[in-house]
Amino acid sequence: MKKLKKYRIVFGYLQIINMKKLILSTCILFCLLFSSLFCQYYLQTGVFKDKESATSFRIYLASRDYPTILDFSDNYRVMVGPYDQKEKAEFVVSKLLSEDNISANLMDEIALNKVNTDELEGIEISEEVVSELVNFAFEFLGVKYKYGGMDPEKGIDCSYFVQTVYKSLGTVLPRTSRLQFKIGKKINKDDLMPGDLVFFKKYLNGSRINHVGMYIGNDEFIHASYGAKKVTISSLNETYFKKRFMGARRPL
Repeated sequence: MKKLKKYRIVFGYLQIINMKKLILSTCILFCLLFSSLFCQYYLQTGVFKDKESATSFRIYLASRDYPTILDFSDNYRVMVGPYDQKEKAEFVVSKLLSEDNISANLMDEIALNKVNTDELEGIEISEEVVSELVNFAFEFLGVKYKYGGMDPEKGIDCSYFVQTVYKSLGTVLPRTSRLQFKIGKKINKDDLMPGDLVFFKKYLNGSRINHVGMYIGNDEFIHASYGAKKVTISSLNETYFKKRFMGARRPL
């Protein structure tokens, strides 16, 4: 009888231990699940003293299909990300080093808390600078369109046009519209300002960026048009462009 009572006590004790293990395992599983759902991981790839150098580096990373963010809490810091999984972020660290010889490190929570991506986006560009940009773009009106063209005498394409216009201010943009779409601050259509870049797709059922122009105000934009075969001004309200509008970016 005493032995039976002893076994019951031991059995009860083991049940308590197993219950504690179950609760602990559940808590760990929940923490891992919570972390995987809500944590985002970023890599630091370079810190620059000037915006132009940081932008050029971002353009290169964008050309390699890496998502980037420009932080300036510490000069101009270029970050890659976000990634939802730590393993993915660590894989990108290895890939950057092996394929591009770029050193990157996974940012910890302390470093991320110091990140400030809003300050630079809040810098106001003077009306005078915007006016210079638009007036320079107007000098290209009537220039012949040519796919892949980079010579105003022989013809230019849409992405080369906006690249050249922005280069007049010392701002370096990627060569293609698809990569230009990855640079700068996202702008809602209702918040467009002169100088913003507007992007379009070619096919109604497609999702690939094929065309870019520069907004000049009053729902109009200037662009090197394949349809018009020249640099011209069009309206965002035209049915063709309204149905194919993909978004806008503010490079400055």
